[in-house]
Amino acid sequence: MAANPRLTGDTISVERPTSREQFDEFARLPFQVYGARDAWWPPDMHSEIDLLSRRSLLSSYLEVTPFCARRAGRVVARVSAVINRRYIEHWNEQLGQLIHFEALEGEDIAVAAMLDQAVQSIRQRGMRAVRSGFAPFLDYPYAIDNYDLLPSFLLRGNPPAYHRYFKEAGFVTEKGQVDYTAPLTPEILARYRRIADAAAMAGNGITIQSWREFGFLAAIDAWTDVTNSAFDRHWGWNPVTRAEMRPMLTSLWETPVADLSMLAALDGECVGAVFSVPDFSIALARVRRAARLEPERGGGTRGALINIGVVARARGRGVALAMAARSFLAMAQRKMRFAGYTLVLDDNWASRRTALSLGAHVTGNFVTYRRDL
Repeated sequence: MAANPRLTGDTISVERPTSREQFDEFARLPFQVYGARDAWWPPDMHSEIDLLSRRSLLSSYLEVTPFCARRAGRVVARVSAVINRRYIEHWNEQLGQLIHFEALEGEDIAVAAMLDQAVQSIRQRGMRAVRSGFAPFLDYPYAIDNYDLLPSFLLRGNPPAYHRYFKEAGFVTEKGQVDYTAPLTPEILARYRRIADAAAMAGNGITIQSWREFGFLAAIDAWTDVTNSAFDRHWGWNPVTRAEMRPMLTSLWETPVADLSMLAALDGECVGAVFSVPDFSIALARVRRAARLEPERGGGTRGALINIGVVARARGRGVALAMAARSFLAMAQRKMRFAGYTLVLDDNWASRRTALSLGAHVTGNFVTYRRDL
């Protein structure tokens, strides 16, 4: 792990981890950034290290180069520069990505040096732009509010200084995203039942089943196919394969995911898919002893619809609304009091109208950054 000698002044160095021990140190930085909070989502260190070691299911189409900044020998910032060949081929765009970004407060000089090296490594690979804050299964956008609250499952609760770090490094806001929450009140649940009943009685050939009813393993394949089709032109998305998704999702078949996630079929062909999760905060979040989570933030009371898609030929029939209503009703049956609708692009008006029809309101805002090279 060699430092650039030009950046070792003032006890700052920028280095490229290469060993398992160094990858482990890289993966542990979030525990320093967030460890003092009442509640936060720790990283999946095993998956991160597998990605850095090229042992991930996604490694076949990714080139990942990690960087870390040290001050007086201590890691104070980290990031990984990624060349995603599948994204580049899908969009015909020479775009690199920065993932895994985390940094301690007050480390402007170290972060600037690290980001400069990471961006230069992407430029040297022939890329014409770099993005941070959105990459399927790799990176999520940066929070711009609710900094001290537990974010929705999978979403960031980064410190506010991150925005300064990226703006100082020449990045601009590329996209905004919205996180919605719906209270599962008796009145709203009655609305969902009317939506679900209307879809079942419409006589339009559409049927909705949970993943458990459909058959969980077959549902993973159907979700993969529908999502690839529905998101084909969705900003930021790149296709995934059945072989990649099966190992990622199979272990969830014994969880409520099987009952909360939905598939919609038109004349026997899957045309819509929803992936929803229960409240994982009790099992997965780091919550300080005696800390109290607000019910709309977790603590066993907030499920979340993570992904919803409908193929082009079935749009305009209320399929998305009906699937979401079925999912939220299933959450209420399991004593959840709130349902998240996550994550929606600011300009995705069709999905935002669905959220409003579900009685959801905005409870979080996020951004993705970009720098043209």
